[in-house]
Amino acid sequence: MLPRRLQFVLAQNLEANLLPPHLLWIGAEKPTGDVLFQSISAVRNLLGQEFDEIIFDCRNGFHCEALAIAAGTLKAGGTLSILLADWQGLAQQKDADSLRWSGESEPICTPNFVQRLQRLVQQYGFPRLNQNEFSQARPSQKSAVVFAQEISSISPPTAQQERIIRQILRQEAEIYFLTAKRGRGKSALLGLLANRLNARIFLTAPNKSAVNILNDFIRRDVEFIAPDELAALLRRDPMIYAQDWLFVDEAAMIPLALLETFSQSFKHIVFSTTIHCYEGTGRGFELKFKRKLHRTFQHFELTQPLRWRSDDAIETFIDELLLLNAEDRITPPIYHSNAKLFLKSATQQEVIRYIDDFYALLTAAHYRTAPLDLRRLLDARKQHFQLALSQEGIVGAVWATEEGGMQDQALIRDICRGTRRPKGNLAAQLLAFCYTAEQACRLTSLRVSRIAVQTNWQGKGIGRQLIKKVQREAKTDFLSVSFGYTEELANFWQKCGFNLVHFAETREASSGCYSALALYPLSENGKAFCQSLQARFARNLSLSFHPLAAKIAQHPIDFALNDDDLQTLRYFADFHLTLSAALPAIRRLVHLADQQNCPLLCDYLTNKQQTATLFGGRKNQLQSYREEVKKMLQKYKTLLLFDCIEGGEK
Repeated sequence: MLPRRLQFVLAQNLEANLLPPHLLWIGAEKPTGDVLFQSISAVRNLLGQEFDEIIFDCRNGFHCEALAIAAGTLKAGGTLSILLADWQGLAQQKDADSLRWSGESEPICTPNFVQRLQRLVQQYGFPRLNQNEFSQARPSQKSAVVFAQEISSISPPTAQQERIIRQILRQEAEIYFLTAKRGRGKSALLGLLANRLNARIFLTAPNKSAVNILNDFIRRDVEFIAPDELAALLRRDPMIYAQDWLFVDEAAMIPLALLETFSQSFKHIVFSTTIHCYEGTGRGFELKFKRKLHRTFQHFELTQPLRWRSDDAIETFIDELLLLNAEDRITPPIYHSNAKLFLKSATQQEVIRYIDDFYALLTAAHYRTAPLDLRRLLDARKQHFQLALSQEGIVGAVWATEEGGMQDQALIRDICRGTRRPKGNLAAQLLAFCYTAEQACRLTSLRVSRIAVQTNWQGKGIGRQLIKKVQREAKTDFLSVSFGYTEELANFWQKCGFNLVHFAETREASSGCYSALALYPLSENGKAFCQSLQARFARNLSLSFHPLAAKIAQHPIDFALNDDDLQTLRYFADFHLTLSAALPAIRRLVHLADQQNCPLLCDYLTNKQQTATLFGGRKNQLQSYREEVKKMLQKYKTLLLFDCIEGGEK
């Protein structure tokens, strides 16, 4: 098998029309000339194909996930050329890709990532060519070569695949984990296994396109069921598939709550997932999920690459550049009961010195940690870090980001109205929009982005110590944190002094939980702001239709309209406030009004599940509700003002 080649091409204006048509060009914009082009934004569509020669255009920005995908589609003997405008001045070049992760409204320079890239390129010895050298060095291509090919599905199983298939066929466990880096034949193994099982098999995956490759290998009927649909079927009848097999492809991309539901049914289940992946899945998923299992399981890993050599330099270079293999390279510090811990604030440069350990900790704790997070760690501004260190290394960390402090009144007003959503300030903008609260943007805040503690050090109070240190040292008006709501996490943040102020309307795809937002006040202004939002949240939750309301709501139902409700109703009627955010105020308005004046809303509040098709679509349905609220505000204007004054005097 021929080695794959990686080279860097330095050219401001590479003439694509001088290149052969069988070459694949990946970039932000289509070049002139008749070449096969794939936009960076749609590069996932290349999965399942192989290419002989690829140009990856990084002249305006370095999209790391797209680079990893491109490298994974390069055939043995193929050449990947990374196109750059400059090498010496690369650290001073603004990177357009930074708009995805920096929180800035304009591209920024990324000197720390560039330094890492250039160090590794030098270490691996990849050549750097100018335009003339590139043209002369390009291999001659025969016109008969078919450039893009579907990955072959006719090869017999490798020795490693055959060994794993035979072990699974023995059925010595109820659940099987199959992990592999890309290009190891994981999907092929599942297909070959299916062909040899004498049982009914069902297949689920994050999306149906994720199983296209697997289907190339299956020679029998295997029914695909989407994860949400499958979970609903199992909730209705847990024993419906008690004698069947389930294959879960790319399991780490499915919420843990759904995987737990699957694991309690089916005779046997194969959970397959990709490790060292640009999508952020990894061994962290495996560890978290296995702790929740109460059935016998076995774990197999495919290690032998099928489409390139085992000593492939491109794969190891990209793994190291993007720290895709961080978990495997680091040995977590061993817990000792008498171990001494040292807590310290760390600058961005100090974290970069610990980057392998720090990133490995994040990856193990949050299995959706991805190259985007690495880029943010290396070069984003306004970041704060707290580390818990033992003599052996990092055992815990908090990563926080500055938010708020905005002074552009027009921008703040538009954020509250939902007409603008600039980059960054995630918690501040969410609060400003959902509560029509301009103070959320004006006040300064620090958002806890990640908190992680090594598995064998958990339960020792390290996380709370780190948060207390953040609370002591932060120079902002308040702290915020967003997390997937579970009783365990809610109790942790409550013990740290945080109070809930918001629930997301839908479940997170990553955790299967509803995202919750909690605040901790620091300054006097922050205290007044947080107490106001906490009171509004508690008052409104009992009148919401949120699934968590019945479990958490403690405030007695209050149908009195106040000034906050009136503002909420105006923003719902005139701007883009969501129905769920406005619902408590709407219920108070309907309670006060003559129901003949609000038939649509009365029907919605009674049935809760009005079909959007009756309105000609969801958008029209929402607009009808907005118009009805607007008419009611106009009709009851005097009464509403009087009612609010009365309520205020009481």
